[in-house]
Amino acid sequence: MNIQDLTHTGALNPADTLLQKQAQLDQKLIITFSNLTPTETNQLVTLFDHYFVTFTQDEQALTGLFTYQALSELIQNKSLFDDAAQHVMETILNQHKIVWQLPNWQIDLTTSGLVYAILNTTPDSFYDGGKYFQKADAITQIEALVASGADVIEVGGQSTRPGYTEISSEEELERILPYIDILKSRFPDTLIAVDSYKPKVIEASIDAGVHIINDINGFVDDQRKIDLVKNSKVGLVSMLNRRLMNEPITYTKIIETFDDQLQTFKNANIDLKRVALDPGIGFSTVGNLNNDLALMHGIKKLNQYQLPIMTAVSNKSYLQKLLGLAKDDRLTMTLITEALLYSAGNRILRVHNVAETVQMRTLIDTIHKSYLV
Repeated sequence: MNIQDLTHTGALNPADTLLQKQAQLDQKLIITFSNLTPTETNQLVTLFDHYFVTFTQDEQALTGLFTYQALSELIQNKSLFDDAAQHVMETILNQHKIVWQLPNWQIDLTTSGLVYAILNTTPDSFYDGGKYFQKADAITQIEALVASGADVIEVGGQSTRPGYTEISSEEELERILPYIDILKSRFPDTLIAVDSYKPKVIEASIDAGVHIINDINGFVDDQRKIDLVKNSKVGLVSMLNRRLMNEPITYTKIIETFDDQLQTFKNANIDLKRVALDPGIGFSTVGNLNNDLALMHGIKKLNQYQLPIMTAVSNKSYLQKLLGLAKDDRLTMTLITEALLYSAGNRILRVHNVAETVQMRTLIDTIHKSYLV
């Protein structure tokens, strides 16, 4: 039995180019099993049916369209695969892992995701501005977020809501540094992120020991930021900011912009495994409802990078514009939106409602791992 990964090898026939592209978008693996005996063929066909694998068959080969999870399950059938075949499939799986490299952490996001909680220490953020501006309220909220199952807590001291007022780096740091210290000392198993686009804040946050920097400008608007992050191990959330673009927004332009951002990181010798991408839904589209929804609809296009994808759609204004929902009535529709995006490959969910999102993630992950007995 020979096993070959056709997903990115170019080994497919020209007529199968669309299949290859679709596999990339849908996070599927195209695996061919050749030189099969009739017994092996029958066993594989049975297993393909069990693991919901779409396949084609000729005289001595089977080619299947696998989810990562299905291939992981398939190789557990040790009576069919010898050590060499299992090694080949394990190598294929390792090549298709999506891992986010953070300081002292490697987060495997291939089949499950992160619940990335928002802590706004601002008086003017769009959803919860002022609620956690006082230290006692913020600490209570941190405790609640951790207890609810947040994997990451992102501390933000500068609102970037439409029409926001910029504050100084010094004031922003006064707002966030105390909570970074609290998180480090009291909740060492929780990842700490900072949401900032200012070099001084980024530098101080890295020095304070955060794991992630989230920059609405994708780090490319100021060379100082590239110099800061390249000399660290901090994870990077690189957002597409439509406000920095002149052309009408299209997915072709989005891909070109992310290509340019990633090339900037490569040129600085920054490991791309440190990078997550955020298409800026509700931000990069400057409040255009159709564009917000279209960004969600096309989120699979970003799977081609094999990098973690983050979206922030929690309780945003698209739900008011489309459904007339007040900000305190948006939880159910937020969860439905996040579930759709999560199933499409969006592995980092930036949210306000942690407990409910954790439940949603558990449900979807368990469904995707379930097969008939």
